[in-house]
Amino acid sequence: MTGDPPLNGAPALEPRPVRIGHLGIVVADLDRTVSFYTEVVGLRLTERFEYPQDVVGHGVSVAAGAFVRCDSTHHCISIFTLRSDVEHAEPAPGLAPGLHHIAFELPTPEDLLAKLLAVRARGIEIVNARRGGPGNQPRFYIRDPDGNLVEFYWGIDQVGWEGRARPYAPIEEIDLERFDFAGFVRERDAAAGVAPTVPPTARTALAD
Repeated sequence: MTGDPPLNGAPALEPRPVRIGHLGIVVADLDRTVSFYTEVVGLRLTERFEYPQDVVGHGVSVAAGAFVRCDSTHHCISIFTLRSDVEHAEPAPGLAPGLHHIAFELPTPEDLLAKLLAVRARGIEIVNARRGGPGNQPRFYIRDPDGNLVEFYWGIDQVGWEGRARPYAPIEEIDLERFDFAGFVRERDAAAGVAPTVPPTARTALAD
């Protein structure tokens, strides 16, 4: 309601995403789906891979993934297949063919951190926060009322003229409130062999 005080710990003006960044879908046949989105829809394949059985990638349920794009942004659709033991389990959101997650881009690191605080102030559980992996964007996840996974992120990788993704670290859990955004950008630029380009609004971490 207009005029109500902000929720405890939330900013007075809650940050808004600038766009839907990408969709994640679970499919029955990775090859068939990649062919559809590249040959029929006209997207480009950035990369694809299979996770070893003992590696946790995009959640413990994912066996393989492919990432397709429509421009220089690393991906607009992430496509996953599930491990065989999950395919035969009781269906749950993100664990059957259909939507895996929806991702919203925030314009700056500050907005990403403010969104984290705003979500937490509403009493919504943070599933996890991560960096690394395809796209290599700092991000956090929550679930919508129906259990669908929702991602908020900043700084997804851009694919250059040669059409290859830059090297990236493995997926790892992070404390987003203490994450060194400026150091992250320097590290990513160094991996690409380009001059440092630290965003002017990036801070190293929230104040204690």
